[in-house]
Formats: sequence, C-alpha cells, structure tokens
Amino acid sequence: MRMIALAGMALLIPIVQAAPAAPAQRWVDGGDVILRAGPQSDAAAVARLPRNSVVTLVREESAVGYCAIRTADGMAGYTACRYLMRAPVIAVDAQGKPRPQEPDPERAFWLQPDWSNLERYAQSLRDRNLRIKQQGPFPRSEALEKMKAHLALGMHAAKPAPFADWAELKRTALRLRAQDKAGAKQAWEMAADLREKVGLAPNELYNSDDAAGRRRLSGVIGALEFSAVTPSLFRSEAQVAPPSSSAEQAGGRFGIKFRQLVKPRPKPAQVSEDDESPGDASPGEASPGLYDMLNRTDALVRPVHRVQLDRDGTLRVQPSLIRKTETLWGDADAPECKGWVPGFAYGAADAGPWRFFGHLAAANKKENTQPPGSLFAFYTTLDQAPGPARVSEARMTLERARTGFVKGTHLYYDLNADGIADLAVWEGEGKGPGDIVRPTTATDDRWYRLVLVNINGAWKVLGSDYFSYGC
Repeated sequence: MRMIALAGMALLIPIVQAAPAAPAQRWVDGGDVILRAGPQSDAAAVARLPRNSVVTLVREESAVGYCAIRTADGMAGYTACRYLMRAPVIAVDAQGKPRPQEPDPERAFWLQPDWSNLERYAQSLRDRNLRIKQQGPFPRSEALEKMKAHLALGMHAAKPAPFADWAELKRTALRLRAQDKAGAKQAWEMAADLREKVGLAPNELYNSDDAAGRRRLSGVIGALEFSAVTPSLFRSEAQVAPPSSSAEQAGGRFGIKFRQLVKPRPKPAQVSEDDESPGDASPGEASPGLYDMLNRTDALVRPVHRVQLDRDGTLRVQPSLIRKTETLWGDADAPECKGWVPGFAYGAADAGPWRFFGHLAAANKKENTQPPGSLFAFYTTLDQAPGPARVSEARMTLERARTGFVKGTHLYYDLNADGIADLAVWEGEGKGPGDIVRPTTATDDRWYRLVLVNINGAWKVLGSDYFSYGC
C-alpha cells in the first residue's frame, strides 16, 4: 500500500495494491492512447495506439491506474488501464447495430449524428493542424460548430443491454464450476463476465484469473437465494435504471432524448503558469481537450425521478436530468485518483469498514456525502407512493472459504404496498478488498451490496455497490 494526497485536500488516502493479473488479450478503447515508458503520467511517450489495437495485458498496477502491456509488434510499455477493454470496440447505430466505417468523417457524422463521429471529425481537424500547440487556439470550424449545435438539440440513444437475469446467473455459476473442474481455458472469461454482472470488486478474493477466486465467485452466487415474487410495480425494464446510468444510457432505456453540450477550452492567454485547472498543463505535457472543446456535458431533455432508498424504507425522490460532465482528456492523462471518493458510491456505510483508515477514518468519512441511513438509489419514470416502503429482513451465515463472506443480510422493499417485494438488497459481510493488504488487523465488515429489481415477476440485477478503500 502507498499513500497519496488528493488535490485540494490536506489528507492522505490509503491506496489498495491488488495482486498482478495473468497475461490476457485486451483491445484499446480510445483514439491515440499514449503508451508510456513507465506507470506514471510524466513518463516518456513511447508510441500512440489507435482504437481497437490488440495488446497483451502483462500486469496491472492498480495502485496507480496503469497497466503494463505489450503490443502486437512486441513493444512494451504502460498505459492507463481504463483504456483497455476485454473485447473490440464496435461502433453502433441508434438501434444498437454495428455500422460500417465511413472514410469521410464529416459525412459519417451526418449519416449517424453522435459523439463518436463528432470526436472523429474533431480529431481529423487536429491532424490537419499539427503545427498548432496542443492547447491551441485552433481555427474555428463551421462544420464542427454545426455538429455541436445538432447534438445540443437532443437525440435518441440506443437501447441498453437487458438487465442480467438472476436465475440465469445462478445457472452460469454452476457451469463455471463445471468448467473449472474440467480445466477449461475459457473459465476465466466466464468468471470475468459473471463478476462484472454482479459487481464484485476485482480483488484477490474474486480474481477471475485464479481458480480459487473463481470458486469463491461461483460459491457466493450459488449460495444466494431470493424469495419468489410475482408481477408488481415494475412491469418492464423501460421503467427503472441503475444509479450508475449516464444520460445516454437512461435515455435509451426510458425512450427520452438526451443532449450533449460542450464547453470551449480556455485560450492559452487566459491560463497562468501556476493555474492547475483542467485548461492548464505542466511544461512539456499535453493539456486536456479535444480540438477547441474542454469538456462535454450529457443531460436528458426532460427529467425523471431519482429515488434514494434508505435502509429503513424511506424514499427520497427528486427530479433529475442525470446531468454529468466529462473532461475530454484527449492526448493528456487524467489526474491520478480524480473523482475518487472513499466508501459506498450510492449509500452510507456503518462504522465497520471506515476503521480501515485508522486515524484518518473521520476525515475520509467526511469526504463521502451519502446521506446517513441511505442504502442505494435508482432512476424511474414511475411516480412513487407517499410514505416509506415496507421492509422485511432475513439473515444468513456463509462459509468464508467457499464464498469469501461469513454473513449476509437480505433486505426486501415493497414500494407500492401490495405485499410483493419490488427491490431486494443483499449485503455481504466479510474481509473487504482493503483488508486483504492488512490481514493481521482485518475485520469482517459489510462492504458489498447486490441489488435486484422485480421486473414483471422475475429478479433482475439492477446494480451493485462496494465500499471503496482506495482509488
């Protein structure tokens, strides 16, 4: 473990060191991703990797967010792990179908107006102006301005993938166990997909490249049984979305248009040498931005309900456009640990997992703004009944060696008071990812939450949350 200071905070945060992953094939997601000589943003640039370049993952330096990789032609180096995908990146049309690559980037945009094609056109403009410094200023492009204006009006999104069916996940867990016993090479792929769908933290306990990790993964899924339900509040997946949804994802699910707005990059003359804003760059480093744009904000054109669910069944409902802003880092590397917050992402934690931070526990807990008593959140187009949801609870014990957990709690929430559960939350208790690095002082804490939603009488995975011990 090592310690870092977050920007704007006189606070040191523990960073969890994960075990090295076994070599595996990956695809690059991003245009001209930088391959560096070392695992840090100021290391020398060795090469630039175009989107869908095939590389081999040699080792993941999770503490710093960089992965050691080897390219198809044998070049070795490091790149940000967030750019590495387990499958090729395929451009799709509004119906979610793969689309052919159009050689003319301007024509490609108007054939399929979306951010991917705007990004491609902006990069073509940058390639025509290589003599201009990375931070610009760049010549105004009327074609690009029309594209920005078009996306700002709003557009329809592709329908997202269906929620994972819990019954099918349990069947997959059984097949994974059989694959492992047979020594099948594809077992790790099945485990990686399974772990992603249930949202278990990628740590030593559930490492898909490790046979013991796969056994614990299949073990915990196999051990979880949820009460049978019949149709109730949510009759289709077009009525509810997880809290992690972007405006585009939610728009595709709810059938609501979303818009994309861009903020221009500051002119170089407006940025002082000691300015550490996203518009600035250290000497010799590239500044963030895509052509003349600094960031992009996505938002729905009309609001939906954001519902914060408390452990006691209280529902806090407020309108939301799911507005989120993303810095266009482009040729620059995002600051290490940018946006990371300790704790659960969508609910509050009890005192247990905060003990991991020792004397820094109070300061770290202060950084997490989740309301006391909160458990999870979701988006919906349905009006919620006044008053709290009805809650029922059931507890269970588990075998640590088989599942990685020692206890678990089922929480069922009846949102519309018809006697049928609409949401189920399973909270697992055991040694969390942070405790793996300090086995002598580790405690069993409630660090993982799996959330299912009753869709027309079948349990589907709405989302998950786990306590974050480090970025």
